[in-house]
Amino acid sequence: MKKLRKEILLAVCCAGILALGCVGLAQAQSPVISAGNAQAQPSGGPGAKPQEQDAAEIFRIWGPVIGIEDDSVIIDNQSGISSAGEIVLHIDPEHSRVLDAVNGYPIEIASLQKGEVIYAYIGPAMTMSLPPQTTAEMIIGQIPADFKVPDYVQVKSMEQREDGNWKLTGADGTVYSVPADCQILPYLTRNIVTLADVNKGSTCLVWSDEAGNVQKIVLFASDEK
Repeated sequence: MKKLRKEILLAVCCAGILALGCVGLAQAQSPVISAGNAQAQPSGGPGAKPQEQDAAEIFRIWGPVIGIEDDSVIIDNQSGISSAGEIVLHIDPEHSRVLDAVNGYPIEIASLQKGEVIYAYIGPAMTMSLPPQTTAEMIIGQIPADFKVPDYVQVKSMEQREDGNWKLTGADGTVYSVPADCQILPYLTRNIVTLADVNKGSTCLVWSDEAGNVQKIVLFASDEK
């Protein structure tokens, strides 16, 4: 009888150890990875700038469209940022924007064409599925040939210089020279905005030349993501 009790106790202990091992394995195999890549390179493409790989920031990727569904766009990511190759970009109607590269107006994802190169801004989380999937914060499409794509900028600082011009610094460290008479427009409203309304934490779309001289800014409302 004592031998039987010892065998039962041993079996229970083994089962408990096995269960704990399974839990640890499940926790180690998290279904979400970071979109940032420790070996990531600058995003490349026309007008691209290096980006700091910080989990608190967003990442810019780009590549040709290889598929379009009702609420997602599939691209062949060629940016050197995040996962290379096929990525599924989901569109959240409450938080994602799909914009025209020239004027910054909203466009439908159905207007995008297979083979068309688009730029996308994504957060740090991405599934480990094949292909990997993430929700895009912004997609910029309908890019003319040889056109410098506008930058989606999270503002770190906006400082006015003694000559009346401004210095805009993005959260990724990119510095822009903004002339005092630079065109600035609100996003989809008739509100009047000025360069003084661009503050730390603001988000905006910035059209600039290769030297970082800004021609136009579209400012998103402070309560928008």
